[in-house]
Amino acid sequence: MNNKLLLLPTNDYVFKRIFGKKGNEDITRNFIENVTGVRYEDINLEDTPILERDLLEKKMGALDVKVVANKYSNIDIEMQIVKSEYIADRILWYWSKMYAGSLNKGEGYDSTKRAICILLADFNLENLKDVSKFHTVWNIREEKYRNMILTDKLEIHIIELEKLENNIKTEDYKNLLEWCEFIKNPGKVGNSIMGENEYIKRAKEELEKISQDERERRLAELRDKAIMDEIAIRDSGFKEGYEEGKASGVKAGIEAGLQEGMKQGLQEGKKEKQIEIAKKMIKEGMNIETISKLTELSESEIKELY
Repeated sequence: MNNKLLLLPTNDYVFKRIFGKKGNEDITRNFIENVTGVRYEDINLEDTPILERDLLEKKMGALDVKVVANKYSNIDIEMQIVKSEYIADRILWYWSKMYAGSLNKGEGYDSTKRAICILLADFNLENLKDVSKFHTVWNIREEKYRNMILTDKLEIHIIELEKLENNIKTEDYKNLLEWCEFIKNPGKVGNSIMGENEYIKRAKEELEKISQDERERRLAELRDKAIMDEIAIRDSGFKEGYEEGKASGVKAGIEAGLQEGMKQGLQEGKKEKQIEIAKKMIKEGMNIETISKLTELSESEIKELY
């Protein structure tokens, strides 16, 4: 391997290229088994192509990995690097959509599939700040009889990567900790870990291939930039709205300024991203009609970029 740095699996594009790629089912299976503690004889990965336009326009965290395990369980894996106070609400919403979507027209409720969400967060969740363990499991439980679960068809796993150093490698968590260490900092995963777990070894080999591919690096960097742009636009819109409202001293002014700042920032940010990706497509030799269709820029606007 040459001197190019390894891409980070905390980038959700890179994460999906490792764990959501057809042919890597055994890698994904081993990771899921170490999260859930359940053995899976058969898993299928949803084969969805990732377009450059998706990397720019999809909301943060939308590049999740969808798995059907043993034909009776739907599993959604999401890698999230941007801190959000609503992350718990969103993962519950994902779960509800997945659970409701498992029932086909005319089927009874007994036909619903088990729905499991796995969230990997590269930050600490505010409402879990008093929990030291890095991996928490959530079900619907009775208030007094906490050992009683209403149904096994709901299961949410939250993994906080920032808490890895606080946890000791016990037999129960050893393999999962090693997987999380690979995701957080693959360069520090040594030969001893890869010697013990062939699936982590294969995952690192896959990461090395991706990291040496110029196109893959460009797409990963494009995703990083899109996320940073969205954060900057959000923060800029909030700041402008807050300052305008503060000057007026009226709550309504704060809300109006915030909305206007967000709207203006989003419009300007989207245009800049459209132009940037159009320039990249021009370098790749794509024709004007295709570029216009993918970026939503007019053909005249694209011609000005040549």
